[in-house]
Amino acid sequence: MTAPFAGILANLRRYTSLTPKEEEDFCTLLTVRKIRRREFLLREGHICDCEYYVNSGCLRTYHLDPKGIEHNLYFAIEDWWTSDLYSRTTREPTRCNIVALEDSEVVQITQDDLEAFTLRAPAIERFFRISYQQSLINQHMRNLRMLYMNGQERYIHFRTNFPELANRIPQKHVATFLGLTPEFFNTIHAKVLRMPE
Repeated sequence: MTAPFAGILANLRRYTSLTPKEEEDFCTLLTVRKIRRREFLLREGHICDCEYYVNSGCLRTYHLDPKGIEHNLYFAIEDWWTSDLYSRTTREPTRCNIVALEDSEVVQITQDDLEAFTLRAPAIERFFRISYQQSLINQHMRNLRMLYMNGQERYIHFRTNFPELANRIPQKHVATFLGLTPEFFNTIHAKVLRMPE
């Protein structure tokens, strides 16, 4: 096992147990990719054919609407995964962009290699099933928060549950992720910072 794959293997071990040989075989399918700040990992209109594990850095997934307004959908930092599951599964062009907010390093595996490996090592399927379930739960809860929480409550929830993101991501991106205008977000941000701990 080489150093670039230590993180991804530890991540896999949370939900599954591969044999040492299976881990070794899995590593042969992985590629390390470095992305500079502001460089795109995935662009709208391209087909996403990889799953990405973040070794270091911070990435942002967003959609650009017809008016040219960016809507942030997801962020990924160290020890998180990112991709476009829809594009990977359907093999249709993505409507999303994934861009590096910082110099980053990801470990990638192609969809074809991942599918083939799950046939050889069914335990890996458990990992991705649990991961996708958790992702769906998180998205469901985010949708509910958008419905029943006001902007300030959403921001407090974000800061409380993702302090590492709140300190690394530019406020304009946090604002659109929370469904807020930058102006309204600035007002909320100042108010929240003045609140007692």
